[in-house]
Amino acid sequence: MYVRRALRYRWAQALVLAGVSLLIGTCAVFGPWFARAVEQTVMTETLAGQPLQASWLIVSQQPGVRPEQLDQLVPADLRPLFTPPVHGSYSDASWRVRADDDANSTRLRWRDGYCAQLVVTEGRCPQASHEVIVSAVDKSAWDLGIGTKLRTEADGASGALLTVVGFYRPKESRGNYWFGDYPTGHSRPASAKDPGWADEMFTEPTTITQPRVTSDTRPRPGVARLDDLSRLQDATRTVNGNARELGVPADVTTSLTPLIDQIQADRKQATTIIPLVMVQVALFAVVVLALALAAVVDQRRPEIALSRLRGKPVRRTHRVLALELGLPVLAGTLVGGALGFGVLTVVRLTWLRRGAPMELPWTVPVALVAAVAVALIVVLLQVRTAVRQPISNLLRRVAPRGRGRMIGVADLCIIVFAAAGLFAALTGDGRGPFPILTPALLALAVGLIFAHLLLPIAGLISRQAVRRGRLGLALGTLQISRRPAVTRIVAAVAVAAALLTFAGQAAAVGARNRETRSGYETGAEGVLRMNSLYLADFLAAVNKIDPDRRQLTPVVISRPASPDALKSEMIEPDSFRKIAFRGDQLTDAEGWKQLKAPSTPAPIEIRSTQLTVTVSTGAIKAKIAKDTGGQQIGSGQPKSVVLRANVVSHRDGSRYLVSFPPLPLPATKPVELRTPVECQAGCDLIRLGIGREPLDPIGLEGHLVISKISSDDRPSITLGSPESWQPFRPVGSDQGSVAAKPGGALTIAMQSFGADQFLQYGTVPAAVPALVTPEFRYADNVTTSPAIDNSPMTLTRIDRLRAPVNRYGDRTAVVDLETVRRLGGAVDEVRTDFEIWLNKDGLANVDTITEQLAKAGLTAELVDRRDDRIASYGRSASALALQLTPVVGIAAWILAIVVLLLTVVTSWRSRAQDYASLQLTGVRATATGRAARWEQTGPVTLAVLLGTVCGLVGAQVALPLIPLFANSDGPMPLDHSTSWPVAIALWLGGTAILAAATLFLGSGVNRRSSYTRIREELT
Repeated sequence: MYVRRALRYRWAQALVLAGVSLLIGTCAVFGPWFARAVEQTVMTETLAGQPLQASWLIVSQQPGVRPEQLDQLVPADLRPLFTPPVHGSYSDASWRVRADDDANSTRLRWRDGYCAQLVVTEGRCPQASHEVIVSAVDKSAWDLGIGTKLRTEADGASGALLTVVGFYRPKESRGNYWFGDYPTGHSRPASAKDPGWADEMFTEPTTITQPRVTSDTRPRPGVARLDDLSRLQDATRTVNGNARELGVPADVTTSLTPLIDQIQADRKQATTIIPLVMVQVALFAVVVLALALAAVVDQRRPEIALSRLRGKPVRRTHRVLALELGLPVLAGTLVGGALGFGVLTVVRLTWLRRGAPMELPWTVPVALVAAVAVALIVVLLQVRTAVRQPISNLLRRVAPRGRGRMIGVADLCIIVFAAAGLFAALTGDGRGPFPILTPALLALAVGLIFAHLLLPIAGLISRQAVRRGRLGLALGTLQISRRPAVTRIVAAVAVAAALLTFAGQAAAVGARNRETRSGYETGAEGVLRMNSLYLADFLAAVNKIDPDRRQLTPVVISRPASPDALKSEMIEPDSFRKIAFRGDQLTDAEGWKQLKAPSTPAPIEIRSTQLTVTVSTGAIKAKIAKDTGGQQIGSGQPKSVVLRANVVSHRDGSRYLVSFPPLPLPATKPVELRTPVECQAGCDLIRLGIGREPLDPIGLEGHLVISKISSDDRPSITLGSPESWQPFRPVGSDQGSVAAKPGGALTIAMQSFGADQFLQYGTVPAAVPALVTPEFRYADNVTTSPAIDNSPMTLTRIDRLRAPVNRYGDRTAVVDLETVRRLGGAVDEVRTDFEIWLNKDGLANVDTITEQLAKAGLTAELVDRRDDRIASYGRSASALALQLTPVVGIAAWILAIVVLLLTVVTSWRSRAQDYASLQLTGVRATATGRAARWEQTGPVTLAVLLGTVCGLVGAQVALPLIPLFANSDGPMPLDHSTSWPVAIALWLGGTAILAAATLFLGSGVNRRSSYTRIREELT
C-alpha cells in the first residue's frame, strides 16, 4: 500500500529511474543480439558479394560421365544449403568457314537453361545437334550469317559441320549464372603472335561427343548460417579426397575455405567491437542510475529520519525504500529488454538490410539477467548507505561534510577502479576490455577527482568574490562548495562528453581509413584492364583517347614467375601524379625527378634494312680462365670477336639482337662488317657489345674500335660520348667486362671469357631507377624486377618512397613506363596486365573510353572502382559495428541531461528557498539569478571540456585496438590521428547545448524563489 502511494506521489521520479534502467536493459539485450546479427549479415553479404569464390566448380574429363553424377560430391546433409546445381559440358575447338581459311579457336558449350540467359538478337537458339548460336560480336568480326557452315577440328566435334542458327548477347555478361566462365569478351582477330578467338558458341549436348562435364553450385546466402561454417569448411577441404573414394573422376575448384576464414576474421571484429562499445554506454547508464538514485534518496532523507524517529527499524525502512525504488528499476530494465528486440528489428531492416535471420542467441537472456542483477544491486547499495546515516544528519537540508573535505568511500572506490583499469590499459598488451573502456574510465576518474577538487576551489573563489564585491559569483560558487550533488553532475557530464568525443573519433577515423585504404587498393577512382599484344599499340590507343592525360593514366604490371620476387608497376610519372589516388604523395620532387626516363642523350634512330660498321682492334691479349676446380680452360690465342647490337622496333616495341659477322683476330686494320636488320619502320639502337663464337673458349683482353657505323638512311651515325654508354651486366654473366673509351666513333675496352657483354646507351639507364616497397629486401646491383617481356631489369632503388604504392602495395618496384618502352621487348601475355587508371571524369566517361579502346582492338573491362570498395568496407563487420558509436554518444548526452534534470528536480525547492531567503535579506533578484546560473553552468562547461580532453586521450589508446579491417597487416598503415574538426564541433555543440540547458534551469529556479517558498518551509 505504501509503495503504491509513493509511486503515485512521485511518479516523475519513478519514470526517470525506469527510463535510465530502460537504457541499461536495452544495451544489455541489444549488444549481444546485434553482434550476432552483424556476424550473420557479414556471412550472408560475403557469400552474396563473392559468389565465384564461394562456388564449387566440379569438372570431370572422364569419358562417359554424366553431369548428374557429379552432384553426389555435395554431402547430403549440406545440399539444402547449396543452390541447385547448374549442369553443363564444353569442348575447345578450332573452326573455319572455308577450307583455306586460317583456323580460329572457340569453346563449344552447353549449359542448363542457357537460352533463358541469352538475348537472341537474330535467329533462334539451337534445337538440334550441330546447331550453334554465336555471339553478336563475332557476327561482324568474322562476317557470319544465319546458315553459315563452320568446319570444326576438335576432339569434341572433329570434322563436323556446325550451322549458325542465331546470334546472341548475354543478359548479364558477368552474371552469377556463368560461375566465372563468361561467354563473351574472348573475341579477337588473329595476329602474328596469336590465333584468332571467338566468343563461346552454344549448342545442344549431343553436338559435343567427348566433352568435359561440369556441375556448378554455391552456398545459398541467407540459408547457410553461422553454425554451418565449420561443416562447409570441412566438406570443402575433403571434397576432392571424397571424390576418389566415391569413384567419381572429378576435380573441385573452389576458394570457399579462405572465404570462410575471411568470414571468421570479420566475426571477430563484431564480437570485439560491439560488446565493448555497448558496455561503455551500459556502464555509464549504471553510473547515471547510481547518481539518480543518490539524488532521489537524498531527497527522502527527512522521511527516512521521520521513520527512524517513529521507531521503525533500519531493516524495515531499508526494505520499504528498496522496494519503492527497485520496482521502477526492475520494470524499466525488463521493458528495456523488449525495447532492445524492437531496436534490433528496426536495425535489421535498415542497417543490416534483412541480412540476418531472427534468432535468439543464448547470450541475450544471460545479459538481461546480469543487467537486472546489477541494477538491483545498485538500488540496494544506495538505499543501504542512506538509511544507516545518523538521524541528525538525515534531518539536515544539505548533508554535512567534514572540514577536511574527505572523499566518500563510494567515490573513492570508483576512482581507484577507474585508475586501475586505465593503468591496465596503458601498460598491458592491448588485450581484454580495459583498453576499449579507456575513454569512459579516464573521464570517470578525472571527473570525480575534478568534482571533489572543485568544492574547496569553489569555496576559495566564493570568498575572493565577496571581497571584490561580486555577489552573484560569490553566491553561485558558495552553492557549489556546499552541495555535494555537483560531483554527480560533473562526473556524468565528463563521461558523456568523453563518450561522445570517442564516438565521433571512432566514426571519423573509421570512415577516413576505409576511404584511404579503398583509394590505395583501387589505385584511382576506377581501373580498366585489358590484354594487349604490343605495348606500342596500347600506348597509341591511350594517346589517341586522352593525349593530355586529363582523365586517365596508363599503368602496366609485369609479374615475375616467382611469387616472392618483385613485380613491376610501370607508370607515367606526370599523369600518375594527377590521376592516381594521392599519386603526388608517392615520392617527393627529387624522387619524381630520379624516376623519370633520362631526357638526354637523344635516341639513336635508324630506318634501314641493314647496319654497316667499320671496326678494328688494338693489341689483343689472351686471358685463360679457370674452372671451379682450378683447371685452365683451353689454351692458345683467341680466334675472333663478334660485335652485337640490340635494337628496339618502333613497329611493335620488340627488342632484337643483331650480330655482325665474326671479326678475325688480330684486326689491326679497319674492317667493314654488315648485317641485316628489320628496321624499315624505324628502330632505336640501345646496346652495343661483344660476344664470342661457340668454339672459341680462350678469353681475351683489348680494345675494339668502332670507326664508323651507318644505315640506309644515315651515312654516319653519331654514337655520342663514351659517358653515354654504361656497362650492362645481365643476370648470370661471367667475369668478363666492357667499358666505353674515347677513340673513333666509340671504343669498347673488353675483357671476354665467352659470355656476351654489352654497353647500354644512356636513353635507358643500365640500372633502372625504381621506388621499391619497403618490406622487400633490396640489394644493390642484384635486385631485379621483370620488364615488359619478363626479362629481369637490374634496379637501383630511389630511397624516397613517401607513401604506399597504389594498388600493388607489396613486393613492387615502381618504374617509369617510358624507360621500359625504350628498353623494349615482346610482351609476355601471361604475366603482363595492361591497365588504365581513371579519375572521376574518366570514370564518368568510362563507356566512351571503352568504346574507343574497342575500336583500337583492345577489349577493356572495368575491374575496380574506389566507390565499390568503400561501399564494401562500409558493409564490413567493423563498419557496421562502428555505426553504433554515434548512437552511443547521443545516448550518453541524453543520460547526462537526465542527471542534470533529476538533480534540478530533486533540489530546486531547497535552492529556491535559499534564494528567497537571500532576497528577504535584501539581495537583489538579479544577483540570485546570476548565482543560480553560475551554480551549474560553470561546472558543466568545465566538465564538457574535461570530458572532451579525456575522450581524445582515450581514443588514442582505444582506437588502435579496434579492428577496423579483418586484416590490418599490409603496406597501408592505419591512421589513428585525431580528427580535430569533429572534436571541436562536438565540444562546441555539447558546451552550447548543456550551457543553454543549465542557464534555462537556473533561471527557472530563480523565478520560483518567492516568499511563498519560505512559508512552505515554515509550515
